Parts: sequence; structure tokens; C-alpha cells
Amino acid sequence: MSAIRLWAQAQPADRAVSVAVGGCDLLMCGVLLLMAVGVVGAEPTTREEETAAWHSACVLYAGWLAVGLVFFALLGMTRSLLTHVAMMLISPVLLVALMILPSLW
Repeated sequence: MSAIRLWAQAQPADRAVSVAVGGCDLLMCGVLLLMAVGVVGAEPTTREEETAAWHSACVLYAGWLAVGLVFFALLGMTRSLLTHVAMMLISPVLLVALMILPSLW
């Protein structure tokens, strides 16, 4: 009974939640990128540590993406689901482009 009530209450909040989801996903992708290159956390000094940092960031990224997909799909929050997918796929591309563009000038 309470699961039905939760699902019914989630529907009207979809618009507001999608804005928060977009911001959180952008922030998460930025932090994971900084973690992968060694700005956040321990700075990798060897190739193995660098590989481990990238691997950890990729595992966290995939987990965040999967949990968001399942969570928003189960709650029936279509707008939040689409925002989550879009931000999780576009944010890494934009963040890497922002890192590469200054070196091209």
C-alpha cells in the first residue's frame, strides 16, 4: 500500500526532481573526472595507481548511472529518467572537451 502511495506522490514532483537530477549528475561527473585524473583524492604517482584511479571512477560512474536508471524507472519519473540519461552521457564529453580545448589554442 505504501509503495503505491510513494509512486503516486513521485509523479507530480517529476519536474522539480529533474532539475535537481541534472545538477547532481553534472556535479558527480565533474568530481569523478577530477578523481580519475588525481585532483580529488590521492594523486597517482605510478601507472598502476593511475589505472586504478580511472577504474574506480568508471565503476562509480556506471553504478551511479545504473542506480539512477532503475530508481527513476521504478518510480515512473520519465522526465527525471531522461534528464539523468542525457546528463550522464553528455557531461563527460563536455568536461573532457573543456579540458582539451585550452591546449588547442
